[in-house]
Amino acid sequence: MPSVSAALVRRLTPADAPALRQLRLDALRETPEAFGSSYEEEHTLTLDDIRGWIAPANDSAMFGVFVQDALAGMVGVARQRKLKMRHKAHVWSMYVAPGQRGQGLGRLLMRAAIDHAAGMRGVRRVQLSVTANNDAAFNLYVTLGFEEYGHECEALCVNGVLYDELLMALPLAGK
Repeated sequence: MPSVSAALVRRLTPADAPALRQLRLDALRETPEAFGSSYEEEHTLTLDDIRGWIAPANDSAMFGVFVQDALAGMVGVARQRKLKMRHKAHVWSMYVAPGQRGQGLGRLLMRAAIDHAAGMRGVRRVQLSVTANNDAAFNLYVTLGFEEYGHECEALCVNGVLYDELLMALPLAGK
């Protein structure tokens, strides 16, 4: 396995749309309970739709981690749009491909998302949700300083199975 030092984390560009689309669809098939969206909803998205995710707007960003020039993971971060909630950023679509897990790539992605949020003027906290049974992701978030502030019962229904979600937040230092 390549070392984490061989990994490159960077903000995705429109040229990354084909790789991001494939990774996102793979993620939705592999761990459907980890996402609010579904493969059925997203497999018809075009590359232009995906480029729209990547295009910078309202402080949002998509980051990817590359191992040997292949996209191995992704994460999105966006400022809340409503005026009364603009002091919060939300992390979404966090995923590392199964063959690349356990190497610290998720930590690299999350650091990029947190650092990006910290650079947004006025953002005081970063929030995310995680499926309650995803111990690896929960533990990663805790080691990064996130704390659980809520528990949503039956947040997702995937193929008739109900999943709870944990709501987590990270206050940004000095904000």
